[in-house]
Amino acid sequence: MEQASAAENFIERMGLISQVDGAPRIAGRILGLLIVEGRPFTLDEMAERLKISKASASTNARQLRASGIIRLVAHAGDRHDYYELGSDPYRRSMETISERLASIGSEVIEAAASFPEGQAEAKRRVCQFGRFYLRMGERLKAWSEQVEDEADTTTN
Repeated sequence: MEQASAAENFIERMGLISQVDGAPRIAGRILGLLIVEGRPFTLDEMAERLKISKASASTNARQLRASGIIRLVAHAGDRHDYYELGSDPYRRSMETISERLASIGSEVIEAAASFPEGQAEAKRRVCQFGRFYLRMGERLKAWSEQVEDEADTTTN
């Protein structure tokens, strides 16, 4: 029983982490489920296990699939679609976060452009803040590529 409650706790924590990161809570719970169980799930199985609607499972699985974190698989002789972790979900998560950081940085710098000349110091600080986000995105992207390179050398 303790193992099941630890798994359920992890799944719920993944939902909260996802929500804090700006993604749907259910998407995080689906990811948590797939990590914990280590096997493919149908939408019906996800919905039943997570106590959500099949439509919600479908919507959130589709979002995770679009980001490359999970993938759709089929089993011969079975007409159901299954979802499982993608080939490198953790690196793909890092890439998604780095893209979001870069986007935020660009938006902040774009906002700084609208500051009038009389607010040069404010504009400078806003630009500095935007560049901070851009650098974080660049470094996370570089790190994700390094992690990929390291994974390639350790599997051979």
